[in-house]
Order: sequence, then C-alpha cells, then structure tokens
Amino acid sequence: MNLRDLQYVVAVARHKNFTHAARASNVSQPALSNQVKKLELELGVTIFKRTKNEVLLTEFGEHIVACATKINTIVDHISNTAQNYRKLDATPFRLGMTPTLAAYLSGYFLDMLSSIHSGLRLVIVEEKPRALSQMVGEMQLDAALISRNSYDMIFGGETIDLPTFTPLWLEPLFLGMRHGHVLSQRNEIKASEVPAEFIVRFDTPFGYDLEKELPDSSSGAAERLGIDVRSVRFETLCRHLAHSDACTIVNGIAAEQFKRDNLGLTFIPFGGNGSLRELGAISRKDYSRFGVIDSIRSCIEAKPPRGTVNLSRETMC
Repeated sequence: MNLRDLQYVVAVARHKNFTHAARASNVSQPALSNQVKKLELELGVTIFKRTKNEVLLTEFGEHIVACATKINTIVDHISNTAQNYRKLDATPFRLGMTPTLAAYLSGYFLDMLSSIHSGLRLVIVEEKPRALSQMVGEMQLDAALISRNSYDMIFGGETIDLPTFTPLWLEPLFLGMRHGHVLSQRNEIKASEVPAEFIVRFDTPFGYDLEKELPDSSSGAAERLGIDVRSVRFETLCRHLAHSDACTIVNGIAAEQFKRDNLGLTFIPFGGNGSLRELGAISRKDYSRFGVIDSIRSCIEAKPPRGTVNLSRETMC
C-alpha cells in the first residue's frame, strides 16, 4: 500500500467511475483499475462493488475512504507547508506598522523572525491604520499591526472578506511632557483632567477608548511648540516636547524607548478605564504562509515588547 493507491481510491469513490477518476488523477484508466485491484488483493477485502453503470463502496470501502481522505489531507498539508517555507527564503515578510510602533519595534521583530526562520527577511512599512488595512487587502503586505479599535472602526460595517485579527498584546497610554512640567509630579492623570491649553494631538486616533474624553489639540500649544500636527511625524513631536510646555499622548512601547534614549521627558500614566489598547496583527483569511502569524503570537507571549501588558498573564512587562 502506498499514498498513490489511497489517492486513487478516494478519486474512484468521489467520481463513482474508474474512467472519470483516472482522468482526474492524470493516469490511464487501466493503470488506475489495476492499482486498485492490487490493493484489494493485498488487503484481502473488496473496496468497490463494480456494476454495469456505476461503482459503489462496500462497507469496508467506506471505512478505508474515510481513512484515506484524512491521510491525503495530512500529506497535502505537509506539502503545502514545505512549499510555503521554501517561499520564505525567496520573498521577504512585509509587515506594516503605525508610526507609534515602527521606529521602536524594528529590532524586536528582526530578532524574532530570524529565530522563527533563519532565511526569513523582514521589510517594515510605516503607515496609518486605514492605509495599512488597505495594503493587507491588496496583498502588498503580509500582515499589519493595528489596534482592535482601529480594526473595528475600519471594518465595522463590513460582513464579508474581513481580515483576521490576531491579538498580540495590551499597551498602556501615557501623557508625555518635559521634566519639570507643571503636571510632571503627578502619579497618574485622568483624561478629563488634562488641561486643554497644553495638549497637542494627531487627527488619527491611537486606538484607546479614553481618547474621546481628551480635549482637542490646542492650536496655541502647537504654535508654541513650533509643530504642524497635520504633517509632523509622531517621534518628531515627542522629541520637541522637551523644549516646550506642551504635552501629548504616548503609547507604552514608545514611552519605554524614549526613557532609554534620555530625551528629558516624563510620562504620566492615565488612570481610569480605557487606558489600554489591544494590539493585533491583521492578515488575509487566505494568507498562505502557514504558521508565521501563530509563531509571532507565540514569541510575543513568551517575550512581549517592553512597555506592554501580556495578554495571557496580564502583567506589566
């Protein structure tokens, strides 16, 4: 008995005709019939009842077809997995990230993906959530990191062909400001307590529930900072805070990096509900690289990025 015999048996059972089964299997009808007969002789049991008009399964045949179908499925999965991993060496893994993540996670993901597969090359694309989602749908990206709130906002009205959202971590939000700022001595702050004259914000939400409770961006604070929030990069705004009385919201991963960079900034955690955002990887449902997203999720669970809350343990990292 070999895999080819099982494939022939399943084909005959599906088509109920040796000629049609042979055509579907790309083999001659006599060759397929002879192989099935040899298998029946080897097993000592009849698999098919052969009549003038059709071919039917015996009781034993139904059992062997069920087993053969499972075996063929496993073999196909092994073959597809090997094919996809061969592609890993030839095609880079294109991962989209938002501006609040890209500059601070490139090294983290480079190390991670090299541990998952040594030949897997990483290309990071930085864009806003809506653009990243579109690029995933158009197969320009393998996956993209966005918040659960952004995912719901972008795809909330759709019912078909939604990308898969794989949760990865929770991330706290901080209010960032220069050392010595009038607010810098606080242990925590609520969104409703942030002075409107200090806050500078971007139009694109970060994906935290409490953002709707924050004051709108202050044009006066932006002018004193010398920043046009319509075009400036997130990191540029944060670096300018050290020379101004303005403040802005900063996600946990970025805050951890800024602390290590000694930018002269203080980060006050937000208190109350809505101060955590759920980050995940979105990918197409027909994504062909088996196991890569799950491997990323497993690696993050074992060693999450600094400044995040582990989804499984829910403890600060």
